[in-house]
Amino acid sequence: MLHIVLEVKVLFSEVNGQRFGDRSNSLLCHLNLGLGFETKTAVAHRTPHVLAVPVAERTCGDTGTSSQAHVFGLKPFTIYNFHVLAINNGGQVASPWTAVRTLEASPSGLGNFTVENRENGRALLLKWSEPTNPNGIIKTYNIYSDENLEYSGLSRQFLFRRLEPYTVYTLVLEACTKAGCTHFPRQEIRTDEAPPVSQPAPAVQSVNATQIELRWIKPLSANGKIIQYDVIRKSNRQTASFLEKRELLMDEEAVFREYETDKDEYVFIDSNLKPWTRYEYKVCSWNSVGHADSPWVVVKTSQDAPMGFLAPEVQYVPDNAHKLVISWSTPEKINGVLQSYRLQKNKLIFPFSFDALTFKYTDEGLLAYTVYSYAVIACTLGGCSTSKATKIRTLETAPAFVSPPTLQTISATQINASWIASVMQTGKISEYRLLINNEQTYSGQGLTTVVSGLKPYTEYHFILIVCTNGGCTSSSSVNIWTMEAPPSNMVMPKLQVTGSESIEVTWKEPNSPNGKIKNYELRRDGVLIYAGLETRYHEFTLTPGMEYSYTVAANNSQGSTISPPSKARTNPSAPSGMAPPKLHAWTSGDIIANWQPPAQTNGVIVNYTIFCRDLTTTDVRAFTFAPPDTSFMSQSSRLTGLKTYTWYEVRTEACTFLGCASSEWASAQTLEAPPTMQPMPVIELQIDTKGIQLVFLISWTMPKQPNGEILYYELYRRQVTNLSLDTERVLVYNGSSTLFQDTVLLPYTEYEYQISSVNSAGKTSSVWSRSRTGQAPPEGLSPPSFPSVYSTSAVVNITPPTQPNGIISLYRLFARSRTRSDDLLLSEGTLTQQTIHELEPFTNYSIGVEACTCFKCCSKGPMARLVTHPSAPAKQPPPLAQNVKSMSANLQWNSPQLPNGNIQSYELQMLTACPQPMQPIAQPCSAESIKVVYTGKGQSFNLTDLQPYTSYNLKVISYNSVGSTASEWITITTQKEMPQYRAPFSVTSNLTTIYVDWSQTFQLNGQLREYVLTENNVRIYSGFDNRLHIPRTSEKTFLFQVLCTTDMGSVNTPIIKYNTATGVASPCRKGVREDSDQHFLKTECLDRRGPILPTVDEKTGVLQSNTPFYNELWFIILMAILGLLFVAIFLAILLKRAVNKQPYKRERPPLIPLQKRTNLPNESFMFDAIAAPSDASSSVTLKSYTMCFECMQSLQRHQYY
Repeated sequence: MLHIVLEVKVLFSEVNGQRFGDRSNSLLCHLNLGLGFETKTAVAHRTPHVLAVPVAERTCGDTGTSSQAHVFGLKPFTIYNFHVLAINNGGQVASPWTAVRTLEASPSGLGNFTVENRENGRALLLKWSEPTNPNGIIKTYNIYSDENLEYSGLSRQFLFRRLEPYTVYTLVLEACTKAGCTHFPRQEIRTDEAPPVSQPAPAVQSVNATQIELRWIKPLSANGKIIQYDVIRKSNRQTASFLEKRELLMDEEAVFREYETDKDEYVFIDSNLKPWTRYEYKVCSWNSVGHADSPWVVVKTSQDAPMGFLAPEVQYVPDNAHKLVISWSTPEKINGVLQSYRLQKNKLIFPFSFDALTFKYTDEGLLAYTVYSYAVIACTLGGCSTSKATKIRTLETAPAFVSPPTLQTISATQINASWIASVMQTGKISEYRLLINNEQTYSGQGLTTVVSGLKPYTEYHFILIVCTNGGCTSSSSVNIWTMEAPPSNMVMPKLQVTGSESIEVTWKEPNSPNGKIKNYELRRDGVLIYAGLETRYHEFTLTPGMEYSYTVAANNSQGSTISPPSKARTNPSAPSGMAPPKLHAWTSGDIIANWQPPAQTNGVIVNYTIFCRDLTTTDVRAFTFAPPDTSFMSQSSRLTGLKTYTWYEVRTEACTFLGCASSEWASAQTLEAPPTMQPMPVIELQIDTKGIQLVFLISWTMPKQPNGEILYYELYRRQVTNLSLDTERVLVYNGSSTLFQDTVLLPYTEYEYQISSVNSAGKTSSVWSRSRTGQAPPEGLSPPSFPSVYSTSAVVNITPPTQPNGIISLYRLFARSRTRSDDLLLSEGTLTQQTIHELEPFTNYSIGVEACTCFKCCSKGPMARLVTHPSAPAKQPPPLAQNVKSMSANLQWNSPQLPNGNIQSYELQMLTACPQPMQPIAQPCSAESIKVVYTGKGQSFNLTDLQPYTSYNLKVISYNSVGSTASEWITITTQKEMPQYRAPFSVTSNLTTIYVDWSQTFQLNGQLREYVLTENNVRIYSGFDNRLHIPRTSEKTFLFQVLCTTDMGSVNTPIIKYNTATGVASPCRKGVREDSDQHFLKTECLDRRGPILPTVDEKTGVLQSNTPFYNELWFIILMAILGLLFVAIFLAILLKRAVNKQPYKRERPPLIPLQKRTNLPNESFMFDAIAAPSDASSSVTLKSYTMCFECMQSLQRHQYY
């Protein structure tokens, strides 16, 4: 609300002719002042606004007092007339009118834009009217688009160019007077549509032989609402094999149309395609104005199985039934590159394949007269196809195998033979042949025949021959016997007269037994005297000198036959009836034989003869006794010189002068004798269940002369001690076995064994056999002792075991832990004093001794406690950084893995790391001394006072009573922050150059993006250097400002005003308008109230945009270089041709009339391109520069006052 302050001063002392100033009156009066005003536009209405202004009590005669009044509710930039009414009790008086104009204010009543689309949606013509209440003189109109200043001027129309089609822009109109600016509410305006551009090519997701899956996305610049997508296809089919290549071109066609255009991604599957065909696809996107085509994408369908494959042709190989020739041809449609052929026989695939140029194969090893089915498989990379099968039967051969015939006996002269057809057919059977004893008895195609005219009870050999058109094969031989028949052709028996009363009859079996003889029947003069299987019979008690007739009948299962009779006459006077002797074993080498005279002596016995034969040999000894021999008289004799425990046969013979009579054999066995020649036992050392050699396996054999039946064996054992024999022997076994396992033995002890064999007559013993038992684990081990103990080693004394049970070959020292299931080996050797190493300091150990006599003969003794001395700690883990911020970090660490004692304190050391985090230009880094930031027993520390975006090296040192250990250095990098302004930059100059140095001005706190140096709102340098050398061309005043931009934001310095004449740089307060995208600052120096603090723009994110390549910086630079190159060539040609001509003035292209530009001072500075950074000073030298004020308006954004 506007108001005016009026001051009213009383300059009079008389009102209405009455004077109030005389103090002598001592009167107090109140003065009421009235204030009247009128606007310049309504002077006729002079209605005063009376204001009651109380005045302090004073004498009415006081003069020179003044009063003030505030008038509110006035309109801006309006002329008002004021006068003052002075009123008292006596009346009033008015002052003359005074004209006053109110100050300007911000405009109001601003209208909307009037918009016209231009240049196919890439420009807008904006028009607007003046504000209904300008409230002053309009100085400028400003148009903002998304908070970017796009126009500033007094013209009320603006052609807004470089827009994107079909895009909503938020525009704000601002009208400014001297007093301020007023924004109109935001107005959203959409540009017209344009044909889409940059439609990406479709992406191939999957491909097979008959379909292709495509995916595509929206065009990068739709420039409107997409109403449909068309998928265009053209194909270039290629068919290829090893023999030919063909191509078939096809026109373009739209294979798919998509009307749902609101999706982010689109999928189309093109089906029913041809295998091994090259297709090209593109996507056409349409809006209401036009369309955009994507680049073509070439896709080739994969190979598929061939088609149109004919059945193979199969042919015979002459005179070979085991081979066939298979041939085939190429498929009609290969559908790819033919890789191989494979054969299929009887639906089984061959394990090998053929290349694409092979069309014939000979199959060997086939079965004769067998039906085979052949098919060919043709394969490409896309699959395989199988042709129709061709069936063929192989040629005939001789049967591979013939089973022998089946035989059945019908009678003694007939056999029935039958057979079956061969299971493995190698051809059609043409003839069967039957051979009996290699003579053919049958030929035909029948499967049975009866063979007659055979001999009874005779073995015959049958063979079957089977013939086909390919040959004949015979079976193996099979044998069979015919049935029995009554025997025939019995020969007469033979008779031998053995005495006057005895005849010995012998006979043979019939010439034709026709079976198996069951028994013989011997008849004397028709009387059956014998029936049995013997072919000999000795008949006694005959009458001497008498003739006898004998016949023999042979019987089998079918009948009998009788031999012709045979006759013989007995001797007239030979004795007869001699009985077998009676034998009695007297000793192991003597037998006593007793006999009786013949039953019929038939005269005087002149002698007796004793025949003795050994059954194991053929030797027969004869002893003849005649009168007056004692044995003849006593009819008893002692046979001596016989073998021990041996069977003998003895018979007697009594003789007269006319003949002799013999008895039957009698048998007897000599008596047993003690055995002799017992071999020594064999001792074999074996292991027991614990794997220790404490078992003897003793084995022995029978005596070489057992002299009877061995009843049992006795095994004795004795222990050998101190090289002398222990006389006491122990019976360890008594039995009939020849093996014994002795398990109750002492380790490493020598024993002797003796075996005794016993029969009924006595026993015999072997010599002693000696052997030693194996070694066993020692016994009686004591715990070790430790005469010297160190931090990582100790000397151990070992006491030998009380019972070594062998020779101690190894001592082991081991440690036992509760956490491990097995013991830890520390040392081993043969000495009783050993040193163990690699112990952990300050550790309790349970140490034991293990003594060994052999590989598995080890025993452990009791444990002894060992405590090693402490040592310096080791293996300190590095600290762990947590919650790392820009200026602080929390560090935690663990105790060393090997404390080797009690940890007494920790020390945390810090060192600034080199190099520091990466910057575009390497920053100098100097090594600092190590700083101790913490000492104590704690295991965590909060580290503060750090610098943002800085690397620090940290390590932990742990201490105990002996020493310390340090961890590895770790590196932490603090987080980033906004850059900070630290100090003003320096500006100096000489006669030729101005030096600007801002190396100490900023603390980056992040990764540097660029420095921007501006002079009077014009960017003269951008890059990474912190020094700049500018050519000094004239004497003037420069307004420098530096903007530092990192990945976290930007900060600018105060504006430094530098006069080259005086060489004095001073800061001034500026109004700043900043373009955050271009990092451009426009400043205006307002007054000299001192420097202002820098302003910081914080970045909230990174814009990800699909910028066309022609808008990229590299493309613009490349085109600029090429353009400059062409201009230089063109100018060189012109200068060469027109050296003497007066050059024309460059015609300036007309400015756009719709934008009114502000006239600026015509001042320019020539400059060349920015030079490269120097080596040491990191500075850039500018030869000269030009300041273009006409280009500044498009770069302005905000203005601050």
